[in-house]
Amino acid sequence: MPELPAVAVFSDGCGLCKDAVSIMRRTAGSNAARVEERRIDDVPKGVIAELGIRATPSIVFNDMVGFVGVPNEEEAELLLKRAEIDRVILQYSIPKSDAVQGFASGRVPSEATAKALANEFYPFCTEFPLFLAAAISHLEDDDSRMLLVHNLYEEHGNLNPDRIHPALFRNFCRGLGLKLESLGGHDPTSPGMQAARMMLEICREGPAYRALAALYPIELLFAPTCDIMIQGLRHLHLSPDAIDFWVLHSGKDVEHAEQLRKGLFKACRTPDQWQRALGLAEDTAQMFFELFDHIARASFLSTEEQISVYEEIKLLCSDSPAFAQHPVDHKSAAYYTSLHAGKPGPWFLRALCDSERRSLVSRFSVEHAKRLAPGFEVEEAPRVFGRSRVFFHNLEHLKQLKDFIRAAYEEEAKQAGGGAHIHARP
Repeated sequence: MPELPAVAVFSDGCGLCKDAVSIMRRTAGSNAARVEERRIDDVPKGVIAELGIRATPSIVFNDMVGFVGVPNEEEAELLLKRAEIDRVILQYSIPKSDAVQGFASGRVPSEATAKALANEFYPFCTEFPLFLAAAISHLEDDDSRMLLVHNLYEEHGNLNPDRIHPALFRNFCRGLGLKLESLGGHDPTSPGMQAARMMLEICREGPAYRALAALYPIELLFAPTCDIMIQGLRHLHLSPDAIDFWVLHSGKDVEHAEQLRKGLFKACRTPDQWQRALGLAEDTAQMFFELFDHIARASFLSTEEQISVYEEIKLLCSDSPAFAQHPVDHKSAAYYTSLHAGKPGPWFLRALCDSERRSLVSRFSVEHAKRLAPGFEVEEAPRVFGRSRVFFHNLEHLKQLKDFIRAAYEEEAKQAGGGAHIHARP
């Protein structure tokens, strides 16, 4: 499909179509150029059919029809806001991940990815009702509060204990043969737990516009995510009960996203709050994308490579004065290995070794990591994983990161030796 402008008014040139273009441009103000008229006769029929345009004027943004007819000024303002925030979020649409597409198509073994999905998403799923409850506590607007209360009611299975959404997710875990006890003792440093913790903190801290700005991307992205998860899970021939959680949310979260969007628009009372909401929505969408992208890469890992990276890092730290008291240990997840100074606890590095790009994630700032790893590619890490990540090609390349690895290890060993654990690094 050809790229559309920020907002396109599909028109046949009639008076109503001209009114729709005029109102949208007038409401857009200095951004009027982002509102474009598209004459229906000049658009390929295939594009019209794919967009689902059945009448004019149709107002289209982000490859969907947002409104049919002539909006009033209030409706036009809300349409422009929706176009703006949805575009920010949908750049992180989970189906855009090559790894997720590989899982959906069955090009890679599905079982490891499905088990990683169960392990990593379990804490996020079980705590989602707490996100909603915390957000509700900040809402002063009755209508918005009722919308979220209804969402929370549905999360609790309309008060049917067997249909509570975490219970449905546990059915998924059982269908994969996983023991629920192992999920209950989830690694507190795992990306899934970190994502859940981040969301809970935002929703508890508020105010309302921040809580809703964090929740809206989750609901907007989750329905298409469920659709593509179902495609991948079908290769495992699971029972209908096992995939019920994903089937239910593939439809429900479209409705929930609309409810949250309405609440968010009301909660943002100033231009500054709206800009802050946009920024937080983008951060949350990126976090959600990164979480599913890494989950989907579970099948790309080889246990041998994880062990080899661990052994090499252990060797590079072995001549440290702290090594005798705090030997390097590790704990492997589906797609990364956490490195610890002594018994598994707070990590000092995370090794991500997918088949395309290998990296070490640290708690150091990007600037400090660059000083310790000159000549290496360094970037900010997804918030749920750490602060910075340094990319390497192979084990020989990894050896050149000794200063970086030793610094991370010795900082953690120092904390393990008696100081309080420090999350913020230079």
